[in-house]
Amino acid sequence: MNILALVRHLAPLTAAATICAHAANTDVAKPAAHPGPFSRSEEHGEHGIIDGDAIDQGHAAAAQPAASSQQADSKGLIADSHLNWLLRSYTDHLETQGASTRNASVLGSQLNFESGFTTGAIGLGADAGLFSALKLNGGSGAGNMVHVDPAGGGSNQQAWTYFGLYDLKTRVSNTIVKYGAQIVHNPFLEPHDNRALPPTFLGTSLISTEIAGLSLAAGSFTRSQPRGQTRLQPLRTAYGGIQLDRFSYLGGDYAYSPDTKVSLYASRAENVWDQYYSALSHSIGDASTLRWTGQLNYYATRNQGSSRQGSINTNAYSVALSAQHKAHTVLLAYQKIQGKQFFDYVGEGAGDFLSNSMNVDYNAPGEQSLQLRHTVDLGSYGVPGLKIMTWGVQGWGADASASAAANTDPASSLYGLYWKNGAPVHGKHWEIGMIPTYVVQTGKLKGSSVNLTLMHHRANAQYSDAGNTIYRLVLNMPMNIF
Repeated sequence: MNILALVRHLAPLTAAATICAHAANTDVAKPAAHPGPFSRSEEHGEHGIIDGDAIDQGHAAAAQPAASSQQADSKGLIADSHLNWLLRSYTDHLETQGASTRNASVLGSQLNFESGFTTGAIGLGADAGLFSALKLNGGSGAGNMVHVDPAGGGSNQQAWTYFGLYDLKTRVSNTIVKYGAQIVHNPFLEPHDNRALPPTFLGTSLISTEIAGLSLAAGSFTRSQPRGQTRLQPLRTAYGGIQLDRFSYLGGDYAYSPDTKVSLYASRAENVWDQYYSALSHSIGDASTLRWTGQLNYYATRNQGSSRQGSINTNAYSVALSAQHKAHTVLLAYQKIQGKQFFDYVGEGAGDFLSNSMNVDYNAPGEQSLQLRHTVDLGSYGVPGLKIMTWGVQGWGADASASAAANTDPASSLYGLYWKNGAPVHGKHWEIGMIPTYVVQTGKLKGSSVNLTLMHHRANAQYSDAGNTIYRLVLNMPMNIF
């Protein structure tokens, strides 16, 4: 999910207005894993593409606190309030190997009000976001790219509106606690924003930036507002589809210097798994000559409590090295899944910060993958705001035979995860992709973006993600009303 940063700076309104890149699981942008007429990659890929591109900067640059207490500087509940409006035009064409073609076109709207905080030692406030969508094209088979009922169907609905964001919040010094439906950013619950509207999560979150360079985060969530739906649903694991009663996390990011960043997080999906995340990135040199950046991302997952998703003992890591010379950055990344289970995460989230999570996740048991990526910033060539990212990934060595042997009942919820076309998931696959993105630099449309995603994936018949070809055009137009 290292495509994260590439999109995030495009949307000042919400983290939702990211480029359409972490698309890994892209629709496959690691989208969610709920039952439906999609290939697994459709629901899990695109991760790296819709949410951004983060290897060049590292996963999480720790937030810097205000020079003084943010709460002490409060101007009041109304004076510090903001109303932002994000309009998004979303058009997608998907061709799945051995299946039908799918088209969808939706106009999305996010009208988000963010209050300030009351003055005093303890500040109080509230936020609300009205999400709306209008379907221009798409029906049966378009799934959560258009409207979908929790039990299936609903694709004929022309328009839908709901409160996607709503929370009460309090602030002490530089620490904020929120309760309600919200968008959070961490290695487990990063929103999988590859549709006309983003998912949100219901629960409590805390973010604290009391110490320079150190950002601490914690949270506990029980439900999600899925993409394409208008009602809260239980949390589920993305690949296994197992329902979660509660998901909690704790951790932080520390910027030791502008060139060195460290992240450490722990989480618990009650009665399913404990998952731990660590990351380290370090850069040397100057981009005017040559700047090197190395990054390590690591997840360890172990079954917990009643182990609803069975025994889990998986380690997943990626190692990436990038070299930047002026406008050009070249990245080489290796990824490995150690264990007999898929590397899994929370559905509706893009909680896979491994480097090779692009169109698909490359997260099958035992799988290895290698990526070569090139990014060019054409501002250096007289076109400021235009960037083009191209990549290719090869995956090999997937072998789910051990877990397939333990899940031979077709009625089992995990049977479809470890079996494909009558055989245990195994084999190799590859993908290529390109994402040109233009961000308006000046004028009344400043901050608006145009993003074109082109991805092509091919796999053998027994690999979990079916081959696909995706063409996607996303236009984001953010407006600051006050």
